[in-house]
Amino acid sequence: MSRRGRYVLILLVGAIVLLSVLGWLVSLRTDYLWYDSVGYTAVFSTMMWTRLGMFGVFTLAMAAWCGLNLYLAYRFRPDTWPATSEQEGLERYRELISPRAGWWIGGVAVVVGVFAGMSAQSRWETWLLFREGGRFDWTDPVLGMNAGFYVFRLPFWQFLIGFGFAAIVVGLLASLSAYYLYGALRFSGQGDRMTNVARIHLSVLVALFLGLKAVAYYFDRFDFTTQENQVTDIVGGGYTEMTALMNAKNALIWVSVIAAVVILVFSWGFTRSLALPAAALGLVVVTAIAAGGIYPAVVRNFQVEPNRPQREGEYAQHTIDGTRYAYGMEDLETTTYSVASQPNAETMSADQSTVPFVRLIDPFVVSDAFTQAQQPRSFYDFNEKLDIDRYTYTDENGQEVTQDFVVGLRELNPGQLTDEQQDWTVAHTVYTHGWGFVSASTTESDNGAPCFTSGVLSDDPGNCQIGNDIIDVEKPQIYYGLLNNEYAIVGVPEDETPREYDRPTDVAVVDEDSTEDPAEEIGDDRYTTYEGDGGVDIGSIGNRLLYAWEFQEPRFLLSSQINEESQLLYNRNIRERVQMVAPFLTVEADPYPAVVDGEIVWIVDGYTTTNEFPYADRVNLADATNDTYSGQGVANQASEEVNYIRSSVKAVVNAYDGSVKLYEFDEEDPILKAWNEIYGGDLVIPKEETPESLVAHFRYPQDLFKIQRSLLQRYHVDESRTFIEGGEAWATTNDPSQAQSVTQPAYYVYATYPEQDQPYFQLTSTFTPRNRENALASLMSGYYDEDGNPRLTVYDVVGGDDQSVRQIHQIITSTSEVVTTLRDATQAGTTVEWGNLLALPVGDGILYLEPMYLRRQAGGQGEDLPRLTNVAISYGGYVGFAPTFEEAVAMVVEKYVSGAPSEAEQTEGEEGETESPSETPTEAPTTEAPATADPPEVEAAIDNVIAAQTAYEEAQASGTNEEEGRALDDLLAALDQLAAAREAAGQ
Repeated sequence: MSRRGRYVLILLVGAIVLLSVLGWLVSLRTDYLWYDSVGYTAVFSTMMWTRLGMFGVFTLAMAAWCGLNLYLAYRFRPDTWPATSEQEGLERYRELISPRAGWWIGGVAVVVGVFAGMSAQSRWETWLLFREGGRFDWTDPVLGMNAGFYVFRLPFWQFLIGFGFAAIVVGLLASLSAYYLYGALRFSGQGDRMTNVARIHLSVLVALFLGLKAVAYYFDRFDFTTQENQVTDIVGGGYTEMTALMNAKNALIWVSVIAAVVILVFSWGFTRSLALPAAALGLVVVTAIAAGGIYPAVVRNFQVEPNRPQREGEYAQHTIDGTRYAYGMEDLETTTYSVASQPNAETMSADQSTVPFVRLIDPFVVSDAFTQAQQPRSFYDFNEKLDIDRYTYTDENGQEVTQDFVVGLRELNPGQLTDEQQDWTVAHTVYTHGWGFVSASTTESDNGAPCFTSGVLSDDPGNCQIGNDIIDVEKPQIYYGLLNNEYAIVGVPEDETPREYDRPTDVAVVDEDSTEDPAEEIGDDRYTTYEGDGGVDIGSIGNRLLYAWEFQEPRFLLSSQINEESQLLYNRNIRERVQMVAPFLTVEADPYPAVVDGEIVWIVDGYTTTNEFPYADRVNLADATNDTYSGQGVANQASEEVNYIRSSVKAVVNAYDGSVKLYEFDEEDPILKAWNEIYGGDLVIPKEETPESLVAHFRYPQDLFKIQRSLLQRYHVDESRTFIEGGEAWATTNDPSQAQSVTQPAYYVYATYPEQDQPYFQLTSTFTPRNRENALASLMSGYYDEDGNPRLTVYDVVGGDDQSVRQIHQIITSTSEVVTTLRDATQAGTTVEWGNLLALPVGDGILYLEPMYLRRQAGGQGEDLPRLTNVAISYGGYVGFAPTFEEAVAMVVEKYVSGAPSEAEQTEGEEGETESPSETPTEAPTTEAPATADPPEVEAAIDNVIAAQTAYEEAQASGTNEEEGRALDDLLAALDQLAAAREAAGQ
């Protein structure tokens, strides 16, 4: 290569390195600015300085070690080397290296050290936990070590051992290469193949390797408590591990030490034969194969497998106890709920503890209805799944009432902006936020639509019986949420006109904006200016330059919209925001909004986790938390294995200014205590300082509940023999409303369960016996008691003849009323969607409730909107199906009082003709109705519906919005006439 070519190459490489370093420095600075804007610079500085420290220490250590070995090999190189063809081929390399040997040794050492440092800095969390970690209230029952040793100490010791092995291997390779290059080690020719110095040097390295291997074998013994037992398929060493393999590890420790001593003896020249060190190494290998492989396999196959309960019982009990502790189930309450064979249905009418609060509105189904009814502009949107929360308000009689509501935020969805609105300036400086906290009653509907109770932004106030201003919001603007993670540039000088679009003024507003907000109405729209301090100041040219580089956007420098008051809001997704502020937390997949002291906040459960807890079974977070909602408005958890989890933190993100507060929830969690100390001791706010107004909105965390539900399929059994035999194992219930096999979501209800003296806002799910999907085995409930402490209860259902939710759904969809409704919907081109089927203990029976929604196309929008048309309930085998819950209850009571045969009995009789009662259905219940003959009036009504549907579709295709609206009204009227005809015909 010419001199010019070399210069060009050097310049190119230099430019690439410079740009890479500069880009890293810019990202480092912008990250600091962001952490400073949220008040968590301690997190950033601790993380960065620790990583830099780890990088520096281990880079120097590896570089020094590698350099030392290379120096020794070069220093004690032979003065002459054999005149062989092998050595002659190496002469040119010696001539290249020898004049600058120091530079070569230093360069190789630095490169190797940098790679080691880069690998080591990724273990910064392991080091910090090693330094600050404490003790758990749990001790390994076999080896007697506190769980803190496994969680905080052992991972770092194992990292150091791994680093030591890497260093020895690097030393061996470096020394071998140098000795070979300078003839101290050769593979051909006559005489000694290795000089004395080379033999001593390399032998010492091999002896060090074996000595470190002995240390590794010692620490390997502790891994038995966290590895999977192949016999029982649970985590924790069993009989084979704690006897055969433990003895094997102990033997390997001594064999490795002996082999290291033998090799050291060889290294000092007592013998030059390689037979002795080879025999020593062979002894280690043979012992590892025989004692670590063959012997344990014999013990497992011939002693353990034929006697599993006897051999594994003690160790399985350790895992049962450890798993319950690790997943917060050590105080699990198990009680029996006796169900009558024919419970008194009249108790539903008299019940005042659960029935008055029964939830009819499904938060997953009605999101589209929220959007349609509360979307005055197309770019407003609600999350695909809404949330459930409870509020206390004063009713029309002056009494305080606590009730749960469906709640959601009207966020700005950037994906719904038009092409013109997606212009950079408009999208990032005008359309910056959403508007409004919206709630709807869970116990009533407005002619099938949600019954809105607050945050209404619509011309139509609705016909809700509950007041529509019961939740007062001072700042309804939504800058931080789940739908909008685009950055926004906000802020204008005091004398300039606000430029951020706030909301339309041509519709009625229930929750008026604060009079203190700087706003201006222009035409039919209201504009405002952000007054929070949750953004990064980009008024200076320096910060604008930084973010122009970081976001690769030159308009940060060119735009006239950016001024001395401008702030940059970014990282606006609240899950990501919490994760950055507290990187040690696993964040809840489904945050929920709440109004606390007039402010809209997001409440996010934060979990501390580890995969190193002794004698605790593992779960995969993604698998354990997956249900119908996952990926549909609810984030998917990472596919990560854990065997300890605590709901330790309640993170609260202000929807207006983006401020993040971490409130301590579990005061005893050692992992949270360690991280709090790591970040200065004031990262989390002590539990006793949590405002009561905020505590009132805390709810049992969903992901933790799902994980506990997954584990309790086996771990509800607390006796090891029964556990191992598996005869009492349960299964989580599949969602009966879904065609595919997916776990039914747990559901929040405000109810009073057996042995509770007041209503609690509790999370509930059900189990079936494994391989018997027809039956109901138990109910599970998680809630916070009056003192704010988590309570987890399992109700074993005994007696009676209660079916699983899957079986109940089959019975409901087989009744004549439902069959008729399904057929009418099919003929009318309307989609049927079932809400989540709830199972609630009421009286001496189980009340099952399943709302039915019909999706009808919205005029001018091209969207299918859900409308609650009927409520199906089942109690004691009797099914009620009516437009309202009260009417459905009345139907069940009437059937019970009259002594009519229940639908469950009729279904069992029909099934008995074709299959035995123990057989499990293999197909999802169908929603297609069999053909039946209808009276002429009903047939005419059906024809009218079909004609109206056709007219509506034609209006959609080519008509105006007005014509489409009239066609939709005609279709709804035809459907109402069909319902009246059915009623008159007694169907």
